[in-house]
Parts: sequence; structure tokens; C-alpha cells
Amino acid sequence: MRSRFPLVAALFFVSGATGLLYEVAFSKLLAYVFGATAYAVSTVLAAFMGGLALGAHLGGRHAASARRPLVVYGALEAIVGAICAVSPFLFEALTSAYVAVARAAPDSLALLTAARAALTALVVVVPTVAMGATLPVLSRILRAGAAPDGGAPPAADHDAARRLASLYAINTAGGAAGALSGAYVVLPHLGVRGALWSAAIANLALGAVAISAGLRGPAPALDAAAAARAAGARSPEARSLDAPLPAPADRGEPAFLLPLAFASGFLVFAAEVVQTHLLALLIGNSAYAFGLMLAVFLVCLAAGAARSHVLARRHGEGALWRGLVSAALSLAATIPLWDQLPRIFAFAGKHVDSWAGREACRALAALAILALPTLCMGTTFPLLLARAAAHADVAARVGRLTSANTLGTIAGSIVTGYLLLPALGSERALLAIALAFALTAVLAAARARAELPRALALAAAAAALAALAPRWDMARLTSGANVYFAMGPRPERIDFVREDVHGGVTTVAHRASVSTMYTNGKFQGDDGPEMTAQRRFAHFPSLFVRDERAALVIGLGTGTTTGTIAAYPFERIDVVEISPAIVEASRRFFAGPSLQALDDPRVRLSLNDGRNELLVAQRRYGLITIELSSVWFAGAASLYSREFYELARSRLAEGGVLQQWVQLHHIRRRELAVVVRTMRSAFPHVALFVGGAQGILVASGAPLVASEARLARLDARPSLQATLAGARLEDLLDALVTSGDDLDRFVADAAEDGGPILSTDDNLYLEYATPKGNVLPYGASLDATLALLERYRTRAPRTRHLAP
Repeated sequence: MRSRFPLVAALFFVSGATGLLYEVAFSKLLAYVFGATAYAVSTVLAAFMGGLALGAHLGGRHAASARRPLVVYGALEAIVGAICAVSPFLFEALTSAYVAVARAAPDSLALLTAARAALTALVVVVPTVAMGATLPVLSRILRAGAAPDGGAPPAADHDAARRLASLYAINTAGGAAGALSGAYVVLPHLGVRGALWSAAIANLALGAVAISAGLRGPAPALDAAAAARAAGARSPEARSLDAPLPAPADRGEPAFLLPLAFASGFLVFAAEVVQTHLLALLIGNSAYAFGLMLAVFLVCLAAGAARSHVLARRHGEGALWRGLVSAALSLAATIPLWDQLPRIFAFAGKHVDSWAGREACRALAALAILALPTLCMGTTFPLLLARAAAHADVAARVGRLTSANTLGTIAGSIVTGYLLLPALGSERALLAIALAFALTAVLAAARARAELPRALALAAAAAALAALAPRWDMARLTSGANVYFAMGPRPERIDFVREDVHGGVTTVAHRASVSTMYTNGKFQGDDGPEMTAQRRFAHFPSLFVRDERAALVIGLGTGTTTGTIAAYPFERIDVVEISPAIVEASRRFFAGPSLQALDDPRVRLSLNDGRNELLVAQRRYGLITIELSSVWFAGAASLYSREFYELARSRLAEGGVLQQWVQLHHIRRRELAVVVRTMRSAFPHVALFVGGAQGILVASGAPLVASEARLARLDARPSLQATLAGARLEDLLDALVTSGDDLDRFVADAAEDGGPILSTDDNLYLEYATPKGNVLPYGASLDATLALLERYRTRAPRTRHLAP
């Protein structure tokens, strides 16, 4: 085994990297089908992790019978590569099936969840089962040099335990490499399909190398139980090779270890859910930020796993409870540090003005807050695996432990996201998780009869440390300093804070008689100066609407745009918002600006992902208006892709109009041109308006022509006049900046900057390009964009009468 361990380690490192790439790519592809709501994402995660748990169980059960486990491992990697190579085509086939179910039962969350789980499993069950089986299969090789059931010298048992923990650490480190390379290299340059195919090629290569090495080397001897079973297979009374192995004499210990493995997975993932939720608020919402925080988390887990054998050698039976109580203490000790992270970005904003430098600051901030607790958490499961390494049926034990741990991760993520986090908030949720780690440490110490008084003392210290920690400064915590590396004026008070897995952290801050809504520190709207722009998001496209039977609003925000649309004579207005917290904040604090639109009988609210709502919609709309946060938010670019625009056009009535906000600050010429050109790929008629320093794109399949008679009729509506502040609708046409051939000249000139000129669901261009514009100064970037657009101003007279 010693001579093969470097090879096995290298293979398992790459396997960890490809597994992480698959998880990210699968999540993106499935979000296009099922939507990006927390319910849909959780269902996909549960199906993915459930496959891993099943694979660990099956791999552990059958690995002992493998004469050449390295060959079996190679076959598993080849299966993963082969299935994942064709997975993009399989995901496309899911769309029609899901749409049929969603249309048949649009209001049944239970049925939709079951359909999502079943359809996801159809694609991912085979590769995830194969992935889950790899660690139990490889653990068979680690028993070389150890005698059955602890008969080996202690040094040999310790060596096997060390190698098993190292193998787990190496695979986790590979996942970190996959997260980092996926966010910064693979996905930006190769796209989703390219990432899947490159990972599939890597898995096929891994399989070929492992099979070749396994066939060349000697076959490891079967353990005693497997050998007896194989011998018995020659007699008529023999059991099947697929039957379970006989139970070992010391069966009691695994029975206790399985709940600990489940608890370890539950608590580690519970902490990850809360910490990722907080990091989205504190270090950013971009795709880079999510890849970065996942990489840091996995690196720290890998470091903890690599350190676990040192704890085991030094403390023996007491190592496990020490690892658990260390996690409790470190979590408790870092709770007061979370609201200090914005200071890092405010300071760095004065000294660091490059995108790479600011990404490094994000990495340092994540590492500073995650390193100690995650390293301690990373020791717990490898210490459990080390217990299995000393036994001849190591594969079966590893399989059971891994399966229990994976099931714990599923339960931890769901319970924390949907129950713990909304009920307690981040601060108290971290406190609860720290206390749970402390309690688990006490139970582990009591079961092992190892230093129970000391365990109780340290657990009590962790509880006291968490309870006595100073409370967070919510104004600083929610300042959004990471967005542009600057903290704005401190609010007079925070009127509203809601945390959930749907929309992150939603706050309403009050300052100088103005209430402002934020999501993860990013501006969403206010009841002051920005109301003019929010109303124009509705007015500009409504100038050209022909069909007033139905309108769709994607993104509620403060509700000001929805209230303005309700002032028009639409018969039905559908509003789609992904976050319940935003809906609550809009009702409570922005009923005036929204003109209480959510109480209008014509308005129907849906808590859903906007793209998914369009995918399953059967209604045609005269107007679709989109009021999202910035393009650079992870996932937001899926509403700026060619596929989305084609979907939107298919749901518009004849002559229907699409409106979309586009930022004019913190954006480079190339990215703005990509938005315009991508929209133009689906809509032949596009115009760009500017209102309140905000860009508003208006698009249609028919010419954008306003009717003077209709505008005059609308101007007479008192409800509409209340939103125009004394202006006439016809006056808004003067806010047109560029359209038609002039927009095409802008796109053609911007093409000289390089890069793709279309954003698609596959290339993810905008998702990875737009965050780099955040280093630009606000005022300078806005002035530069406005001056640039002025060069393409449409100066031809506008026809205001509808064509006969």
C-alpha cells in the first residue's frame, strides 16, 4: 500500500475537484429548470447528497469482496465521467416533464418538491452513487499491513488510520481546488458545459489510470469474513456474495459511532449554512465570492482532517470529544468578530483599488473568521473514520459512517435553513450550534469514559463564552461595505431585519426621514430620491403597451414599480418575488410609495423565481417588467441571457413589451454592450432610456411606437397623475437616449474590447464579467457611461401615433 498511496492520493484529489465542479454545474443547470428558490435548491442538494449517501452504503457493503479495489475504483470514476459527459442533454429533457407537472399542480409545493427530487435523481443518481462509493472502496487498500480485527501491531493500525484520514483530507482539499478553479478559471472560460465535459474527461482519465495500476499490482488479500464467504460460495449452502458480511464481535462501538457521524455531519453543515449566509452579507454575493467562501471552508476542513491523526495519537479515546469541544469553543469565540469584518473592507477601500486585490481581501476576511472553527470541525469525522481503520471490515465500516455523515449533512442544511435561521437569526443560530457541539462532546466523553469532568468544564466554558459575547452592531453588520469597499453614512436606526435562505438578510434602515431597503447590504429602493427612477421603470415601457389585459412584475423590491403599474388600466398584475422578507418589508414600510398595490384585487403575488414563473406560465402578458438587483449578483445573470429573453418573448402577447433595468454605474462598456446585444438577439426593437441616472431597456417584437391618443387618455387618470409629479407621459419620451441602428453602432464599437458579445446560460459571461466593474468609482463610472451613450444618441424625430 505504501508504494501506491501517492497514486491513490493524487487520483482522489482530482476526484474531489471534479466532484465539486459537477455539484456547481448541476446546480446551475437545474436552476434553469426548477428555479433558484431555496426550496428548489434544497431539493437538488438533497438528491445529490442522498446519492452520495446511498453510494457510501453500497460501496461499503460490497467493497470487501473486491479482489482488486483499485480497479473497482477506476470503474466507478469512469462511470461518473461517462454519465456526466451526457448530463447536459439529460437536463434538457427534464424541462418539458417538469413544466407539465408544474402546470398541472401550480400551487402544490409538496408535489413540486417530489417532482424536482424525482427528476433530479433520474440524472444524478448513477454518478452520485458512484462518487459516494469511492471512499469505502479505496479504504480496502489501506488495510495492507494490518491483521484482521485489530490483530496488527498498534503502529500498523495507527498507520492505516493516518492514511484513511489523509485520504479524506486530500479529497476535501481537492473539493476546495475545484471550488476555487471553478469560480476563477473553469466556469468563466469554459462555461457550464465546458466545465462538465472537462471534469468528465478528467474522471475518464482517472478511471483509466486506476484500472491500469490496479491490474498491474498484486491483488490485496480478502479479509477473513470475505474469504470465508468466498469459500462458502463453493458449497450448495453458501450465501450469495451480495449478502452482508457477518457482524464483527465488537459491534457495539459502531452502533454508537453512527449517531456521532450523523451529528458531525449535521452540525458541520448547520454551521456552514449560517456562515455562508453571513458571508454573503459580509464579503459579497457574486459568483466569485461564493466560490471563494466555499474554497476557504473546504481548505479549513481539509486542514482539520489532516490534523486529526495527531489528535488521535496524542489523546487516544479522548481525541473525539476534544475535537468536538474545540469546535464549540472556537465557534463561540468567533461570534463577536462577525460584525467587525466590514471594517476590513472600509480600510482596504482606501488602499486597494484593483479587482484582484479586493478579491484577496475577501479571501482574507473569510479565512480570518472561518479558519479556527472550521479547522476544529474538520477533525471530527476523520476521527470517527480512524476508528474503522483498525478493523478488517474497514470498507463496510467506512461506508456506514460516511452514509450516516452524509445524511446528517442533508438534515443539517435543511433544518438550519428553514427552521433555525429564520427563528433565531444568525447570531443566536451560531450560539445554538456551538452549544450543540459542546453537548455532543460531553456525550462522546461520557460514552468513552474519558475525562468526563474536563469535558463538562470545557463545554460550560464554551456556553459561557457564547452567552457573554457582546451583541452585534446591526448597522455596521448590514452596511454593505464589501460591495464597493466603502461604508455609507450610518443610519439613525434599523427598523427591520429578516434573515432567511430565500433572500439572505433583508433590512430597512432609516436616515434623514428616508427609509431604504437593502438585501445583503445592497440597495433595493427607498421612499425618497430614488422613487422617481422606480416609477419610471413602469412608465417607460407602458408608453408602448398595446395589450392591457395582463402585466408581470419580476422583483417586488419596495413595491413602488408595482404600485405605478397598478395605476395603469391592466386587468391583471402578477408579481413574482423570491424573498418573503422583501414582501413583508414592502407591506410594512413602503405601503405609501407602492400605493398599497399588494392589496389591489388585480394583483396576484407569487413567491417564486421569476424565470421559473415564466417557464411554467401559460398566460400571455402585454408587459413584463424586471426590477432586480445588480447583474453581478450570483444567479441574476440568468435573467440577462439569450435563453431568458427568448423565453420572455414567447410569453408576451402580440406587440408585448419587456422592460429591464440595467446599471450605468460600476459597469464597463463591454458588459453593457453584451446586455444590449443579447437582448437584441431575441427582440428586434430595443430602446435605452435614462431616468434618475438609471438605465431602462425597453424591448418588443413590434416597433416601439406610442399613441398620442392613448397617452392623453392615460394622462387623464387621477391615479396615474399621482405617480407623474405633474409631468405628462408624452414628456417621458424625451428620456430616450439611443435605439435601433444607434444601439447597433454602440454594440459594434464595443466588440473591439473583445470577449463574447452574447451572454448565454452556458457561457455565463455577465455573471463573471460584471463583478469586475465594482472597482470603478461610482461617480466617475456613471459619468463615463452617460458620456459614452451620448455619442450614440438617437436624434431622429419620434413617431407618436400607432401605425394604422
